[in-house]
Amino acid sequence: MELSPHGREQESSSEAIAAFESISLYGGVMMDIFSNEGDAENLETARTVRNVGELLTRLELSAADRYWHVYGANPDEKGSFGIDNTTNLDMNMMPNTTTIESHYSTYPTKYNKPAVGMLYDTMASFQTWFSNEEVVSYGIQLIPLTAVAEQRDNIEWVTKVLPVYKKACEKANKNENFCDANGWSIVTAALLAETGHIDAALEMASLIPKSVFKSQGGDGNSLTNTLWFIATRKQS
Repeated sequence: MELSPHGREQESSSEAIAAFESISLYGGVMMDIFSNEGDAENLETARTVRNVGELLTRLELSAADRYWHVYGANPDEKGSFGIDNTTNLDMNMMPNTTTIESHYSTYPTKYNKPAVGMLYDTMASFQTWFSNEEVVSYGIQLIPLTAVAEQRDNIEWVTKVLPVYKKACEKANKNENFCDANGWSIVTAALLAETGHIDAALEMASLIPKSVFKSQGGDGNSLTNTLWFIATRKQS
């Protein structure tokens, strides 16, 4: 395979997070099994697997929020995508403001997207290798919808992403209903829920055809899981 002149790259930060989350969960389940069996040696092995999974999950969460989630300019100014950083935010949903503020100005203000699609050794770009649609570059930073997404998606960042994601979905739908037909509208419902609009998100999810959950953006994410994710978010 030909190597990019910009070095190695990673595309979906959320999929990387979910991969390490699954390792930690697997280790936890095996700990329960070996503990019940009184198998001390394998119990310690399982504990190591869980701990490594948790460590890698935490590292990937931090990296995603630092390099893939773009907050914009200095928090005292308007963000690089022209959104006031304090608009419509529930401060009770922002437990670590200091960490958030340290993530402003990661990229030059001319980078006007709230997310990075592909991150190379020497370049950040808003694209994917498999689609030219903007909604996909956002969407692959937001799937799958698992428990760790509660730590992955900071409310301030989600508040910035929601309006541009909806706009990107509408734009993509002009191309043979791309967004809705390929499951990326599921993410719209998830973002609505994360910003506290639970009822609107549930209504939207209930109208999504079942076939969509087997499509590109919905593959591996069932309607049941979507409804669970929406119902367990904080109501505004």
